Amino acid sequence: MKATDFLVLSLTGMIISHTEAFCQTSDLNPTAKTVTYEELYDNPYDISKLFVHLQPIYGEMFATNPTAGFGLEAQYYLRNLFDFKGHVRVPYGSRTDIVRNAAEKNSTVRNDPRGFFYAEIIASYHIRDSEQDSETKFILYSSRYKGEKWAAIVPLYTKIPTKVRKIYSARLGGLSYNTCVDYNRIMSLQGTTITDAAGNPVPENESVYGNMQAQGVYVGASLATIKNVAVQPDIIYGTLVSDLIFTTFVDLIIAPAVRIDDIYLNDQVFLSDAIKKSMFGLRAGIDGKFNRQVGWAYSAEIGYRPGLQNSGFYISGRISFPVFSTSLQQRVESFGK
Repeated sequence: MKATDFLVLSLTGMIISHTEAFCQTSDLNPTAKTVTYEELYDNPYDISKLFVHLQPIYGEMFATNPTAGFGLEAQYYLRNLFDFKGHVRVPYGSRTDIVRNAAEKNSTVRNDPRGFFYAEIIASYHIRDSEQDSETKFILYSSRYKGEKWAAIVPLYTKIPTKVRKIYSARLGGLSYNTCVDYNRIMSLQGTTITDAAGNPVPENESVYGNMQAQGVYVGASLATIKNVAVQPDIIYGTLVSDLIFTTFVDLIIAPAVRIDDIYLNDQVFLSDAIKKSMFGLRAGIDGKFNRQVGWAYSAEIGYRPGLQNSGFYISGRISFPVFSTSLQQRVESFGK
């Protein structure tokens, strides 16, 4: 027998032996188990009314000024008709406020660089709020499989009929932000230059940094899908829970108030009028959180933000932990003797 034939036969035998041994000993063999379960609850309308997010991490690649930092967010649901959300965020410091940090090190003008700040508030009206039959995928997890043992197997899953709530909403809100701006870069991108009252351009050897402020409104739409279900399998697996509140949204942004600082250099004032502004923007994103008293959440969005022409593109992401929620009810059940 050739050595290659012997090697192939040996490997085949090992694979067959290993597969048979696994099928005989694994509690997760899909041919050996049929999952039966007890429904603990399935009510997507029974969710908390107030969610408060502590956001220790956000990152944003904004063409005008990339930043990283922390924030705070809150959302309130009012009688299944409205929900309101507010959010603020700031950088950790100048080192994660990239253009501000560069201005503090390199600027040759008298303007004081200010830190990045962003705030928004949005109200959503629930145009359609309905419950539908659905199917939920649950990963089957057993406490027997921990650490390396759990990591070494392909987890089983099952699909169970459940309810899903879908909310189609119209959104209206406002935003305000300010940021430090690298004027040299912006003038290069736009092919323009700032001048003083006499028409003299800013000297080319100057490192010019200033600040920008913008205020505007959002008009958009969203779709939220809500599941709030828990089942208890009758075999070795733990309680299965699906309580995700997942929202996708798209917004048109209109910012009629975009202001850019004039530049002060020695005794001269260079007017910022030549720098082109953009009052329109667009964004799309996702939000996910869980209907728990203490949980976590995530957000991501991409778009074009009003401000400076050719410098509005951004992509950002946020992680919230912990997220506190409450139903804002103190009612307890009472029974007659």
